[in-house]
Amino acid sequence: MENENVDPGSLGRVLQASQDTLRQWKERYRCSLSVLYDGDEAGSIFYWAAEEITGMPKAVILAEMDYKVTEKERSAFAAALQKLRQGEPVQYVFGKAYFAGLELNVGPGVLIPRPETEELFHWASESLRKLDVAGKPCRIMDLCTGSGALALALASAFPDAEVYACDLSTEALSIAGKNAVRLNLPVCFFCHDVLEGKLPASVTEGKDFQLMVSNPPYVLPSERPLMHLNVIGYEPNMALFVKETDPLAFYRALAVMARSCLQPGGFFLAEINEAFPQENIRLLAEAGFVDVEVRKDFRGKCRMIRGRQPFEAI
Repeated sequence: MENENVDPGSLGRVLQASQDTLRQWKERYRCSLSVLYDGDEAGSIFYWAAEEITGMPKAVILAEMDYKVTEKERSAFAAALQKLRQGEPVQYVFGKAYFAGLELNVGPGVLIPRPETEELFHWASESLRKLDVAGKPCRIMDLCTGSGALALALASAFPDAEVYACDLSTEALSIAGKNAVRLNLPVCFFCHDVLEGKLPASVTEGKDFQLMVSNPPYVLPSERPLMHLNVIGYEPNMALFVKETDPLAFYRALAVMARSCLQPGGFFLAEINEAFPQENIRLLAEAGFVDVEVRKDFRGKCRMIRGRQPFEAI
């Protein structure tokens, strides 16, 4: 017989591979990732992967779930699933994240931009518009910039602004700089340790900022057991954790810089640990800010704080 030397198992695998559909891959992703994610999140990850791998938008994928994937696509689905099962964030698997309508390159050297930080961006934009800067030059500073998400989103929203951003990590600054070039957004990135306090004279240039924002490290080491594997196993610890004994260290330093660099009436905003809203309010008030307030995020957690530079010396 012609086929007497054919391995039936091998033939079965070939036939199965040739008949793989998007529907089958969605079920594989859902089952394989169920230990790490709930069903909805696993489904969202599948659709992200499907868009990247097939090049089809989600609307087309939903309508074409019986589409038979090519061998190249099958290999890509399998390779991505292997990484995802190990806990690697989908944003790192595909090297990109989305923030305020921008596509950003990301990697293990930077935090993945969060929806909560996008809420901070919207509050910062709202605050800046209170100063009537539309169509006028203004100065914005983003401290602890990471991938550059806040700085780049603000540069996009306020094209007449001079936007500066700093980070201690040279790896993060490299990624942020590449994002700025790819998006054609003029942000001046520089290396600086926020805990050192004073900003370089070359940045301040004797001119005040209208807006200063920050998403500094604020997670306590004792909170590590509560965190997801795909965060603590992959995202940079230096961007996440602060000393257990001094959880407000960054906010003290940031408050001093903002008080010395903001114009009268200018705004300082930061993302905060939900466990310390009152402590942060007290810190900013004692530093001399007025109209200090905390906002909750979409999950109902105290996640952002804003203070205003007094119009007169106090």
